[in-house]
Parts: sequence; structure tokens; C-alpha cells
Amino acid sequence: MAVAIKFPTVLAPREDRDNRPKLALVPQSERRYFRVITAVALVVTVMFCIVALRAHMAQQEMHLDKLNYDITRARAHFETLRAERANLQSPGQLMNQASLMGLVPSFPIRMVGIPTAVAAEVAATVGKVDSDVVARTESPLDEFGRMKAVVVGSP
Repeated sequence: MAVAIKFPTVLAPREDRDNRPKLALVPQSERRYFRVITAVALVVTVMFCIVALRAHMAQQEMHLDKLNYDITRARAHFETLRAERANLQSPGQLMNQASLMGLVPSFPIRMVGIPTAVAAEVAATVGKVDSDVVARTESPLDEFGRMKAVVVGSP
């Protein structure tokens, strides 16, 4: 069998409920202004960062432009010096400089052919011939061509 017990402290009678103070809606505090000011400060900070980033990018672009100008100027100077060197090394220029120093060309040029047997006999009597000298089939101009291709980028 079940018995229902009523605790007066847990379940207050209706008249006690009416005596409680009524809840009233209190106006919102000033936190709304704090949120607005924080949002505005955040937007201003982001805009300042964007402007600072753009200014930094502009400075870097100006630096790159200066470097490109210096590279172009250095290449032009290199080409000028290269043309001057080619002019100074040209056969016509060398002939003019030689004639100014009093040198005259030697006209009777005679080439003498040496038989291979004689060359071999001389090489044998002189002594051992280094294998790198005998096996070398390229000229110094070939080495210069390889070096120029690496340095300048064109053969």
C-alpha cells in the first residue's frame, strides 16, 4: 500500500507562491557599446595591417625594379666590353698595331711536312711521351668554347 506524504517545505501552498517577488526585465548593461567598440577597433586594426602590407610590397617591388635596372645596365656594359675586346683582337686591328710598331709580315712562308716515321723515331729517342699529350685531340679553343657556354649560356 502506498501512502502519500506532503512536505510543507517542498511544496509551498499557493498563497506563499504569490508572495514571492516578481521577476522584472532589467535593461541591458553597457556591454553592447563595448562589443561595438571592439568590432570597430578590430576592423581598423585589420585595415592598418592591410595598408602596411601593401606599403611593404610596394617597397619590395621598387627594390626589384632597381635590381632589374642594375642587371640590365651590367649586361649592356658587358656587351660593350665584349665588343671592344673583339675589336682589339681582330686581325685587322692587330695588323694595324703591328705596323705602327714597325713590324712587317713575313711573306715567304714554307710548310715542311714531316713523315710519321721520322716523328715516331724522334719521339722514341727523346724518351717517354706522356699519354695525355699524345691522346689529346682537342685544342685550347675547344676548352674555351665549353667554358663560354657555361658562363655566358651560348656556344
